[in-house]
Amino acid sequence: MPISGSPVITPANVGASTGAIRRRSTKYQGSAYVVGRQGLRSGDVLVPLSAAGAAILVDDRLNGALFSARFAALRPADSFAALWIWAVLNSRTGLARKGFLAAGSTTPVVKTSDLLGMELPIPPPADIHRLTPILAQIEARTHRAEEPAASTWWTTADLRVRNDWAITLATPNPELLEAGEPLDSFVQELTRGQSTRDVEIQQELPGYLPVVDVSALAGKPIRRWVAPETARVAVIAPGDLLVANVGEFSYATVAQRSGVADPHVFVLRLLDQSQGPALAHHLNGREGMATRRILLRGATVPSLRRSDIERFPIPQQALEYEGDIEPVVPLAEQLEQVLWTT
Repeated sequence: MPISGSPVITPANVGASTGAIRRRSTKYQGSAYVVGRQGLRSGDVLVPLSAAGAAILVDDRLNGALFSARFAALRPADSFAALWIWAVLNSRTGLARKGFLAAGSTTPVVKTSDLLGMELPIPPPADIHRLTPILAQIEARTHRAEEPAASTWWTTADLRVRNDWAITLATPNPELLEAGEPLDSFVQELTRGQSTRDVEIQQELPGYLPVVDVSALAGKPIRRWVAPETARVAVIAPGDLLVANVGEFSYATVAQRSGVADPHVFVLRLLDQSQGPALAHHLNGREGMATRRILLRGATVPSLRRSDIERFPIPQQALEYEGDIEPVVPLAEQLEQVLWTT
């Protein structure tokens, strides 16, 4: 049993889209596994007992980490078996199969016995040799810097002299919002998408524009299209910076093709399009996500206002990033393509 307040990794702390550990919870109460100390060891696979959720492949970087008992801990026979189990269970097909095992229960939870009885295909030796480095590279990309565990704080503030008391309540360091140039200073035009429900179709036709929503920003396939003549003001042009309006994740990306924005997407037409990759990289990064969390409003569906995007601070060093922003492809889709289509 972990000591109360200890940082514990639960299935909810693992990003469903990335497979990365985002943060650790200090509110978990219950039994837990520990990595090392005759507990979990490198090569073990932790599988969420919930129908959804990404599995974790344990390695030396996690020494000393605590994992909640909401995971099933598996000890595969060898290193490739561990990597293969991790990959299959995190693929789209594997997640669907695990969801099927939970079907019919009052809560979407998989029994450990059903999980152990789940059949996994075993590839021929030639495929094992070919797939191992590819799967290892995909798994390595899930190793990301974690965010600090959420904590409480005490502070005093005169809410009568503050313009935004919600931010005062959201962070003990509201001065972070002044640490950089406002995003608005990099933008010549900022628009938010509008509803296309009355004009959209669910099948792509030649010349039709894709409707870009948050799921599309997260790498999922386009599901809706509209005729160009029915497109409203939030038309996306190549080079525009797209940012999610709702949720904890920015899913910021630079548009590669024309389209139309959904109401939950901001379209930022930049003064200098060459700065798009650097801005997207910062918005998606650890510092950008911490700032986004401060600005989010609403308990049920947290979202950003236009003014929040405009004031979003961009530090000077963020503009020094020189890489490209790769299209966001969810972990499940990456593994699906490698395992079953290559």
